[in-house]
Amino acid sequence: MDKIHKATHRGYLNLGDKQIPCAVLENGMRIVSQTGLFLSFDRPRKGEKRLEDLPSVVGAKNLLPYVSNELYEKSKPIEYYHTNGKIATGYNAEIVPLICELYISAFEENILKPSQYKLYARSMILIRALAKVGITALIDEATGFQNDRQAQALQELLKSYISEDLLKWQKRFPNKFYKEIFRLYGWKYDENSSKRPGWVGTFTRKYVYDLFPEAVIKEIETINPVVTKNNKSYRKNRHHQFLTTDIGLPQLDHYISKLLGVMALSKNNEDFDKNFNIAFSEEINLKSKEKELYNLQLELYPKKDKI
Repeated sequence: MDKIHKATHRGYLNLGDKQIPCAVLENGMRIVSQTGLFLSFDRPRKGEKRLEDLPSVVGAKNLLPYVSNELYEKSKPIEYYHTNGKIATGYNAEIVPLICELYISAFEENILKPSQYKLYARSMILIRALAKVGITALIDEATGFQNDRQAQALQELLKSYISEDLLKWQKRFPNKFYKEIFRLYGWKYDENSSKRPGWVGTFTRKYVYDLFPEAVIKEIETINPVVTKNNKSYRKNRHHQFLTTDIGLPQLDHYISKLLGVMALSKNNEDFDKNFNIAFSEEINLKSKEKELYNLQLELYPKKDKI
């Protein structure tokens, strides 16, 4: 017996001129209720006797040659736990456009009976509505699942890069990294001193950490904020202490290694900036697009609470 999944989100889908009950199950499947399927096609639940375990809306004998294997599969009723705890029955939401395609194909080949013309007309209305945006996206919007999906995707991204536990401090940036920075800017480098002027941090943020996904660096700056004490501003920990050992730190090491090569080929800071934009053009373009998407997601789905 198949597991009966719970509905995590439910709502009403505005499809054509009807409001269709729909849901998203815990396994991610989008569902239209059994009543909703017949409502979509403006049909009562009772009709001709079902053939081949098909819903009566497509159960007529003259339609069988147009029933695809996919439609057969999607026609299997799905039991699920309604948000009220009761067992409900529905269908995979993808059945709706599949039924529409069936009626359109049958009409084009003059197979439909006069009594079925209304279903063809209804299918045209539905398929046009679905052409604007997929059934999955429509249900996600109707049930509010899209907000949780965006949050979940962001959580997974942050989890892949940011460690749950603060890592012990280990040297990640070699002395050569700082020595090259000083050389490029024409400053004298003291190998016996570990003190770095503030602009070194600005340089590192711009040319290293800014290459990370926007959500990742924003989250790290949130959990590792600048604090001020005795008129001095600093961070209690290093950003890299928050990176994961399997994804975050290897990505950091890759950026540093590549950056050292660009530094070595550059005469001064202006030359370096030009070479950086060439060598990291792919990363910069990707980050630009990713940042636009991140800002758009914040605009559409503003965070109410700290992640």
